[in-house]
Amino acid sequence: MRFNGFSAKRIRGLFLSALTLAAAGFFASAPASAQQSADEPRIDPIFGQKRKKESAPEMINDDEFDGGERRWSPLRGVVSVLTFITPDTTNLSVGVGPVVQPDYIGSDDYEIEADPQVFARFRNFVFFDDDGGDVALFGFSGFSFGPSFRIVGDRREEENSALEGVGDVGLTFEAGAFAATTFLDRFSFRFKVRRGVASGHRGLIVDASSTAVLLRYNRFSMSVTGQTSWIGNRYVDTYYSITPDQSAASGLPTFEAERGFRDFGGSVNGYINIAKRWSLNPYVSYRYLVGDVADSPLVAIEGDRNQVIAGFHLMREFQFNMY
Repeated sequence: MRFNGFSAKRIRGLFLSALTLAAAGFFASAPASAQQSADEPRIDPIFGQKRKKESAPEMINDDEFDGGERRWSPLRGVVSVLTFITPDTTNLSVGVGPVVQPDYIGSDDYEIEADPQVFARFRNFVFFDDDGGDVALFGFSGFSFGPSFRIVGDRREEENSALEGVGDVGLTFEAGAFAATTFLDRFSFRFKVRRGVASGHRGLIVDASSTAVLLRYNRFSMSVTGQTSWIGNRYVDTYYSITPDQSAASGLPTFEAERGFRDFGGSVNGYINIAKRWSLNPYVSYRYLVGDVADSPLVAIEGDRNQVIAGFHLMREFQFNMY
């Protein structure tokens, strides 16, 4: 299927070509100092105490972005990046921007929507972004864990003709736990286990992601994230099984999905300081659906196992003194 003249296959081709050209162009033009900044990044860990000031002089952007504790850094919360590139003084960042994404996970029809973004943090204890909220009740030596929660939007038949006859899936509140660690101040790993406890799927989902900061140069930073998700029987059955009644209503063959890995993928995130406490954050992510999810008629017949999401956010940071 096509969206505004672009098929899913062409979107993937353009994404891969643009990513290759951008990476080649940047590294070809970056001076030696940029390469060194990737080897010696000056970033804060996901959790833990504030880093001590380094003796080596830092790069000078302009007066807007310097000032020790008040230095501002951009952010993007795709795939639980959370506080990996944000300073300890960040309390709240909000923004909005367009996003191109599939109608549902597994669809080959793409839509453009406004995508609001909110990031909040309270003293390296409570974290909130587009992947939900985490409360770091325990932490030591760069490792933290505690409760985690998330609200997952509903999936309605009217969103796509492929869903007609399979019924709606309601809004879901997920609750569980997370664990996170960081090392060398440039790599992080996050692991989340959550279950739907109200409405929606009421199933189990396990998310794991790893993020690496590739470089920081002048006003530009870039990170990459790899991720995977494992889902339980009740989760996969809710979204991807086709019962006899659903088959009769939709015309799709019956299908009983089993638990297992849902997808593997990753994202590339850019961070561009454009003004005092303002940033432009382009991002692109890719997922490859596997297992019974990929074999479901909603994906194998009506959709596509290759999933691409691309967009950007214009973000504004707010700082609050909380003592």
